[in-house]
Amino acid sequence: MTPTRIPSARELTGEELRSLRSVVANSFIPVHQMSRESRTRLIDLGLIQNAMGGLMPTPSGKIVARL
Repeated sequence: MTPTRIPSARELTGEELRSLRSVVANSFIPVHQMSRESRTRLIDLGLIQNAMGGLMPTPSGKIVARL
C-alpha cells in the first residue's frame, strides 16, 4: 500500500502513537520492542521502516509523532 497522504496522529490508536513516538525519540529500536499489530500498521502507513534488523522512523513518521 502506498500512502497518498500523511495520516494524522488522531488516526492512530494510543498504542500505535506511543510506539511511533518511541521509535522517533530513539531513532532506532529492535523489532521485538513493538507489538506485531502496531508495527505492521505503522509500516503500512509509511510512518516507520524495517531496516538493519530494527525499526527506524520515516520523515512522515517524525512529522506525525511531533503533532
